[in-house]
This record gives sequence, C-alpha cells and structure tokens, in this order.
Amino acid sequence: MAQRPAEAKIAALTAELKLLRKGLGVQAKNLPRGVGEELRAVCGVHEDDSPGTVRAKVVGTLRALIGKLPDAQQETARIVLGFSAGANERYTARLELLGTGADRNVRTMQRRADDVLYLIAEAAYEQPAAFGAATGGAGPWHTSALAVRLTLDGGAAEVFETRRIVSHVAGLAEIEHGVSLARPASTTGRPDLSKLGIDVVSGGEVHSVRMVSATRVAFRLRPPHALDAGDEHEFFFRVKLPELPAPFYCCTPEFPCDRLRPQHPVRPAGAAPARLAHRRRLLPGGGGPDAGPQAAVPRQRG
Repeated sequence: MAQRPAEAKIAALTAELKLLRKGLGVQAKNLPRGVGEELRAVCGVHEDDSPGTVRAKVVGTLRALIGKLPDAQQETARIVLGFSAGANERYTARLELLGTGADRNVRTMQRRADDVLYLIAEAAYEQPAAFGAATGGAGPWHTSALAVRLTLDGGAAEVFETRRIVSHVAGLAEIEHGVSLARPASTTGRPDLSKLGIDVVSGGEVHSVRMVSATRVAFRLRPPHALDAGDEHEFFFRVKLPELPAPFYCCTPEFPCDRLRPQHPVRPAGAAPARLAHRRRLLPGGGGPDAGPQAAVPRQRG
C-alpha cells in the first residue's frame, strides 16, 4: 500500500485533534478510548498499552508539539486542548475565555483554534520520525531509578516513592502519573478522593488528582522547570491510604524502568510477617525492561 502524502496525514490528524478538544479535552476521563488512529501512531501508542500509558503518551506528545509553536500560539493551544483550564471547563467555555482575553467573539476564536490545531498536526510531521518512533514507543519519559517503601499502621498504609525520570522530549512541563487501587473490603464503591492523600515531599508539586476509571487515580507531577530531552529529575512523593484495599501492594511502572529498589514494608510491632516479591519482564514492542515489585502484606485481624 502506498504511503499517504504528508498533507493527507496532517489533515487526518487535525480532524482527530478537533474531536479531542471537545468537552474537557485532554482532561476527559474517556481520553484513552477516544484517541484516533493517526494520533496513536504519532504518540507511539500500542494496542496492549494500559489506559494510563495511553493518556501519558498522548499528553506528553501534545505538550512537546505545542512547545514547537511560536510563543504567541502556545497558550492558545494549551487552552484549546484543555491543558490550561479548570477541571470542569468544557470547550465552549474555554473558547469564551480565549475571546475575553483577546477581545474577540467566539466565532473568531473558533477559527484561531482550528488554525492552531493544524499547526500542531504540521509540527508532528515536520521531521522524518514521529514522536512514538523516535522514542521507541516508550513514552515521553522513562524511569532511571525507582525506590518504593510501604509503611503499615493497623489497617492504614503510606506509600513513599522516590522516582528519577529521564525526559525523552523537549519542554516536558508535567509528568502524568497514576496509581491503581483495589476497592477496600469495607465498600463496593469507588475510592474516596477526599480520603486519599497524594503529596509531593520534594521535587515539584502535584495537581489535577482525578479518577480515570473505577479503580485508577491519575495525577500530574510538575517539576520546578520544564525538562529538555535527556534531562533527569527526581520526585519524592507520598500516597496515604486510610485502608489498605488488598492484602498486598503492587508497584508496576507504566514506562521502562532501569533500576528498581523495593524496600521491605515497615510494620507495627507484633504484625504478621510480610514478604517481598520481585518480577522483571520486557515491555512489548521492545520498549525495555519494566520492573514490578510486589510487597505482599497479610491483613491484620482485629
């Protein structure tokens, strides 16, 4: 089959970006399911990628492409796609926000929004290799070192994670991250975000904590400054769980992880013994090693 010309690819990607900007844009819960074929190729998305991995690849790629635009158009692009907006601001509200700042009506801002999406699509094909091919489909960053510690206190738990990442793209301003939580034994509903504590101890700030599925919580880590390709940065953050949902804690990095250092769980005196299991596998598509430690902690019986 003959390869499609660049103009056709740009037009197809522009059309997919117009669909993506609707509603909450990149903050939409159904983003991983709504990524079109052209955007999946540009972002290096694989069929077996988890929803969190798809979201991280798409968000990281679009941030990098927006960074290629002239300064005057970057903020417009971020607002149009939902990066620089409140958690519940839909597309029409974001257009009105753009029009207020530029003293223009919504129809004029719609044309500007279309133009900036075309420029993003054009930037995606201005180089021989698209983002996904350039990074081996491994995403906008990978983990060079990861240390995880689990602290138990009765039925509650705290997870401390020190993660050093390496950026694959220029202008990496936020790192999309997430944790999956089994439902606590005491409830059949979703995890309560108001009771879940996610705090950055050092290395930046956390924001946009949200549910992206029935059991997965996503959030964004923002370093003090944007990272260039090849830059390293280290985060130290804590996740507080009022009730350990299952008799084990499992950490599985979504992107390749060069080195993993799991630590034995810290348990209160008299607690049942815990064991630490470590598995290592190769990411599909030749992405690289992905290490997943499991700390199996028996439930405490009251």
